[in-house]
Amino acid sequence: MFLALWYYLHGYVMIEVSGFSVERFINMATFRGIYLWNIQPKKSAVQMNVSAKGYKLLAECAEKTGCHYEMVCLCGLPALFKKYKKRKVLSLGILFFVGILYTLSSFVWVVEVEGNERIEKQQLLKACAEAGMAPGKLKWNIHTDGITQYLLETFEDISWVSVSIDGTEALVRIVETIPKPEIIDKQTPSDLVASKDSVVQSVTTEAGTPVVKPGDVVKKGEVLISSEVVIAVGEEAETGREYVAARGTVLAKVWYTLQEQLPLKYTEKTYTGIEKKDKSVLIGDTLINIIQPNMEDGLYEKNNTKQNQLAIGDFKLPVSWKEETYRQYETVEKTRTEEEAKKQLEAQLKQRAQQMVQGEIESIEIQYQQQGDALVAKATLTAIENIAQQQPIQNTAEQNQEAL
Repeated sequence: MFLALWYYLHGYVMIEVSGFSVERFINMATFRGIYLWNIQPKKSAVQMNVSAKGYKLLAECAEKTGCHYEMVCLCGLPALFKKYKKRKVLSLGILFFVGILYTLSSFVWVVEVEGNERIEKQQLLKACAEAGMAPGKLKWNIHTDGITQYLLETFEDISWVSVSIDGTEALVRIVETIPKPEIIDKQTPSDLVASKDSVVQSVTTEAGTPVVKPGDVVKKGEVLISSEVVIAVGEEAETGREYVAARGTVLAKVWYTLQEQLPLKYTEKTYTGIEKKDKSVLIGDTLINIIQPNMEDGLYEKNNTKQNQLAIGDFKLPVSWKEETYRQYETVEKTRTEEEAKKQLEAQLKQRAQQMVQGEIESIEIQYQQQGDALVAKATLTAIENIAQQQPIQNTAEQNQEAL
């Protein structure tokens, strides 16, 4: 391997030897210290390689053995340079290409992230860029150990990080910590109070003392399940009191009022099928319009925008091609019937109700009223919701002392 590289760099000659004493020719050349390799028969001759210096010493061997040899070709790096010596443009192009290839391979062009589930990829890439690793950065300026430490310090949800660079790609592997379970405070004394005005339907108590019962009308902030628990033994009198974190579910009937309005006369767009494209080049913050269509012959609406940014790997250049599509339309005056308006208003009110209610919708009563050119719908919404809301009690220590 080493000799092949050596002779390639210094140049060698491929020859063909013919005659009746080719073996003697080879032995004599070897005895004189001439290195021959890649010896193989070719028709009535034998083809072999010899160094450029050894080629000059073969004349005496040929004369004494009665063999004849001739040059097939010059090989190696000197021959390649000689071949392309007069083709300067091609030579410069090859050198330029090799230089560009070497330069581009010295940068990181792609940064990939593996193992993230809860942490967004963009947040990790932003943190890597802040630590000095981003598309377009020189590889020898990137310190993987420093980036690993920075990610561990920045994100509490990361337990292990590995940063590696292979070619022009940087790979960040992470292992996230096990998410902490939701902790329910069962120690701090607190009441469950009503989150809104309502009528109680059912009470389920896990801890604490229920204060209300089904059918009671409660106001927002009123205590539903008290933190105070009376301690008694059997049927005997009270022996003490303690304060706990009240827990439970209080389902109650809640009423909401919603209103929607819809005009009976409206304007609708009708598209003609004509489309026009506005093409431009964006260099930094400067927009250069290349093809600007004439849109004075009607009404147009922007339908789609495409923007392709030039990039090398993940490294985005400040040049992009922008194309906007506009559709021509005409306005048509239309009138919807009262029944059509009622159906549309009902659908809108039900959609709002689903988004608003945090429980089960029991009923929706809608009343319609025409006001001018519009139909107004007022809905009364009845829902069943859990209205229990935790509220810490004040002066817990004093109350516990008094209870004792």
